[in-house]
Amino acid sequence: MPAPYPLIVIPPGSFENMFDFPAINMAAAHNMFIQGVNAMAAHAPLVEGDKVAPFVFFSLTVLETIHHHHRLEETVYFDMLEKNLGPGYLAATKEQHDTFVPQIEETESWLQEVRDGKQVYDGTKMLSYIGAFSEKMIEHLNQEVEKLDRDVLRQHFTEKELKDIDTAFMKVALKDINFYTSLPFAAVCADPATPWFPPLPTPLKWATRFWFSRRHRDAWQFGPMDLAGNPKALPSISA
Repeated sequence: MPAPYPLIVIPPGSFENMFDFPAINMAAAHNMFIQGVNAMAAHAPLVEGDKVAPFVFFSLTVLETIHHHHRLEETVYFDMLEKNLGPGYLAATKEQHDTFVPQIEETESWLQEVRDGKQVYDGTKMLSYIGAFSEKMIEHLNQEVEKLDRDVLRQHFTEKELKDIDTAFMKVALKDINFYTSLPFAAVCADPATPWFPPLPTPLKWATRFWFSRRHRDAWQFGPMDLAGNPKALPSISA
C-alpha cells in the first residue's frame, strides 16, 4: 500500500515577495496534489456500495487537476521562465513528467471504465495503480520546486517581469478550469499550513463552499479538509 507522503516544506521567504513567490506558490500547489493522492490511497481499500461513484469522481478530479497543472507548465509557464533562465533550464522537469504521466493516464482509463460500468471497482487494484505513479511523481514535485530558487530568479528577472509572468499565466490557467470541480478540490485538498492558497478572493471562496461544491458534494467527503477549511482525519493507511 502506498505510504502517506509527507508534504513539501514551504520554501523560506514571503508570498508577497516576487522572488520568493514562484517557489512558495509551486510548493503550495504541489501539496494539494500530495494531499489528494494521500486521500485516494487512504480511502481506496475502504469504499464500497454507494461510496464508489463519488470516490471515483474525486479521484478523477485529483488526477485531472494534476494533468492540468503539468500541461500548463509544459505549454506556457516553463517557456515564459526560460526566456530569461535560458533554453533547457527546465528541460529535466519536463522529462520527469514522462516517468509518471503514462501511469496516471492508465489509472484514469481504469477509473473511467469503473465510472461507466465497464469495470468493477477493486480497492486492491486501485492501490496498485496509485503505487505505479505516486512515488516518482512525489519525487518530481519536490525537485521542481528547487528549480525556482529565489537566488537564481533574482539573477535573471526583475520583480515586474515575474509579476507580469504570473499575471499572464493565471489568465491562461483560469480560462479552462471547471469551477464546479477545480475549486472544491482545492478547498478539500488544501494544505492547512498555507490557508492563503489558492489566493482566491473571499467572495469566490464563499461561492466555492456554498455553491460550486453542491453539484458534486458527495465527492468532496474524501478530501483531507472539509469545505470550511478544517482538517479531517483520514482512515489509517498503515500496512
